Amino acid sequence: MQKSKGQNLLRGASVLTASMLIVKLIGAVFKIPLGNILNGSAMGYFNTAYNVFTMVYAFSTAGLPTAIAKMVAEQAARGRWRDIRRIHDLSVKLFFFMGLAGTVLMAAFSKVYVTVAGNPGALFSVLAIAPAIFFGCMMSAYRGYYEGLRNMTPTAVSQIVEVVAKLVFGLSLSVLVVMYGNAQFEAGKEVFGVLCRNEAEATAAAAPYASAAAILGVTLSTLVGTVFLLLRHRFRGDEVTPEDLKYSPRAMRSQVLLVRLVKIAIPISLGSIVMNVAQAVDTVTIINCLEVAFRKFPSAMAEIFSQLIPAEVMAAGSGEAANFVFGSYSGYALSVFNLVPAFTSIFGKSALPNVATCWSSGDRKGTRVNIESVVRMTSMIAAPASFGIFFMAKPILALLYPKMAAEVAIASGVLSWQGLSLVFLGLTVPLFAVLQGLGEVGLPPKYMLAGMAVKLGVNMITIIPAVNVNGAAAGTGACYVVILILSIRGIKQVTHIRFSFMRLLAKPLLCGFLCGFSAWGVYSLLTGIVSERLLTLLAVAFAAMVYLLALLLTKALCRDDIIMLPGGEKFAKLLAKYHCLG
Repeated sequence: MQKSKGQNLLRGASVLTASMLIVKLIGAVFKIPLGNILNGSAMGYFNTAYNVFTMVYAFSTAGLPTAIAKMVAEQAARGRWRDIRRIHDLSVKLFFFMGLAGTVLMAAFSKVYVTVAGNPGALFSVLAIAPAIFFGCMMSAYRGYYEGLRNMTPTAVSQIVEVVAKLVFGLSLSVLVVMYGNAQFEAGKEVFGVLCRNEAEATAAAAPYASAAAILGVTLSTLVGTVFLLLRHRFRGDEVTPEDLKYSPRAMRSQVLLVRLVKIAIPISLGSIVMNVAQAVDTVTIINCLEVAFRKFPSAMAEIFSQLIPAEVMAAGSGEAANFVFGSYSGYALSVFNLVPAFTSIFGKSALPNVATCWSSGDRKGTRVNIESVVRMTSMIAAPASFGIFFMAKPILALLYPKMAAEVAIASGVLSWQGLSLVFLGLTVPLFAVLQGLGEVGLPPKYMLAGMAVKLGVNMITIIPAVNVNGAAAGTGACYVVILILSIRGIKQVTHIRFSFMRLLAKPLLCGFLCGFSAWGVYSLLTGIVSERLLTLLAVAFAAMVYLLALLLTKALCRDDIIMLPGGEKFAKLLAKYHCLG
């Protein structure tokens, strides 16, 4: 008989949401000052390294934590607590060796990667982040285990600990490197081996090292997060009691569990690899295509970027100019864009063990309720963010990065168009988790492969002088439209449950459009009357109120979703009293 342990879908999601709000707030305190410390070139090095890190990291960690969560959830539903403990022991040992292998692999091929990416200045950054794969693996082993037990608190707290460490180490180290470079220049000495004639040249010489210092902070943060989870597990345990173990059936052999773990993990890992390879596709194609455009069409590219890219960067050659544009896109546009999937992935993490538990026990109604909740709650986050970014990309970037006018000018156009793809990307991540919870771990990698092929093709076609970096937005949108359509079709075919996804999405999309349009309206009407930064904040605050009112008037909120939140019963009764629930 299933023992009631852990948190339901929205309670688990609310724990992760609260932590994610804190994580993203602290992350913004890290990323926004970092974006104002490093210029477009340094951010190009930073993100070239970070993109390959996420790809190798996904190979090492993405499949197994999800496999652990799925297996633990299934065994918990059957009361097989001895199996759960054995799964944990096996996963920690396996992750240890995979983490070492991932770190060695990344360090060994670092020079090959930066050469292929057309960005040799990123070498030190790639080497600095390589050890983070090992520590990330160890964290993932424990996070996946607790998530399978439907206890999202260890994941949530460890994320906060990790991001605080990243803030402290990343900013401190990057500031120290920049200060050292400036001091060397003012003293008339070489700046990291380069004799500089002016401050701009000194900044350019320090850029690779400032980027490496900032990204070393990421590595140190994973070390701190790993230590926290190890200590928590040692002193707090996993809430599996001696009584649970006493009445649990004998554990399956380690070899049986390990084979099953790997069989589930490999397809999930492949899907995560493909997803992160898509980011690497952006890194390689954008820099190389832009470099070709700067080299073959210098007049056309100069007409577009000469007033935006610093003269010393343009003079350094087509490769450095391409890196500056890529750094503006990846360091500034993507820093805002990636906030949304980070939040929607929360529902995927919480949905997977709940869907797996319902589906494995034959509870079709519970399966349907959990899937519909995932789609509704995800769309309520993704829709207003999508339209808000589409209408307000430039004001938002100018608010966050006031000292980086050139980078903001380059990034704002691509971010605006890329914002429209956020609904598709936001839904893709949790729907992949749903498919994995249903046992169809092989479908997400196939869908991602199809999307990546579309993205590669669109990038190669559209990153030309007339479109330039805006082609990345077209590639992203096309990629995730294809993936979302395939995912919805896959869920319907697997479950044979009738879902009306358009019904689930229609109201959030309408409310999201009203949200973004109202922000644009306020901003347009008051431009020139109120200061730019204050006006942006006023427009966003007004849009948030419009969105909340629209949700209530259209009855987009569902009682089943509300009551699963902490204190949701009282809130649901209040909304029902005023006929605001759908």
